[in-house]
Amino acid sequence: MTLSRSRWMAVAIALIVAADWFTKALVQQRIALEVERHTIVHGWLSFQHSFNEGISWGWFSQADSPWRLPLLIVLTLVGIGATISIIRQSRDRWIHAAGALVLGGALGNLGDRVLDGGVTDFIYVHFFPYIFNVADIAISIGGVLLVARMLLDARGRDESAPTHA
Repeated sequence: MTLSRSRWMAVAIALIVAADWFTKALVQQRIALEVERHTIVHGWLSFQHSFNEGISWGWFSQADSPWRLPLLIVLTLVGIGATISIIRQSRDRWIHAAGALVLGGALGNLGDRVLDGGVTDFIYVHFFPYIFNVADIAISIGGVLLVARMLLDARGRDESAPTHA
């Protein structure tokens, strides 16, 4: 059975959300918030339970405003809408794959934010100053791929465009 591109994307998005929520649930059950650190690779990688009420890398987490959560939810929905628009305008499978990563990660974190008021972060790479989660990884990789592909596509169109002297 061959999946259509839209079905493939829906499966990928669902798998990313499921992996994100599953890992967050495990961390919430097994690692004390802000107390324990479980070493995975000594000197490189640890799991540490953290609750982030802001956005990526803890931005806006200290902002004490009743508007913070609704604003972050609206910004996430705008980002989801923009990503869907980019995907719909393209037939490029790389843009679709990158968009699926971004959407899966955004939906994973959005679900946490709506249900809990913030997201659970737990992956601590020792040379990186922030703690993050599976959704953040998907968003970051998807975002980089999306921008790179769009830039390469734009550059390719510029080179093939006729020039007028």
